[in-house]
Amino acid sequence: MACKKKIELENLKDLVLNIKNWDKIFLYGTLWSGKTTLAKHIINNLLKIKNPVKSPTYVYYNKYGDNIYHFDLYRLKDYSEFISIWWEEILDNDDNICIIEWPELIEKYYKSNISIQINRTENDNEREFEIF
Repeated sequence: MACKKKIELENLKDLVLNIKNWDKIFLYGTLWSGKTTLAKHIINNLLKIKNPVKSPTYVYYNKYGDNIYHFDLYRLKDYSEFISIWWEEILDNDDNICIIEWPELIEKYYKSNISIQINRTENDNEREFEIF
């Protein structure tokens, strides 16, 4: 069952997610919708990681702690490119938590435990989050 919520970006703590090892979290939305902002929030606040979180756009993924991975697949062209970089080993490991921006490239091969569609609203500081 989907859940929709409008939240001010500075109040992301109001977005409660029950994240566990092995979870794959898919973040959907257009450019500038807030996918990276939400990923940073999940990593810093919900998972209690203290390292600064940076966008992985140009390096494709960043690792935090022992088992938290933040992927940005925007620049990949197809699934074979994903495979050639050996990332499926990370996603197949049940100890890892994977937060994936632009997951459309892999959604035929991997299922998410949590999927979030992020939509802009009339208020630039607010987003609508649909969790499914």
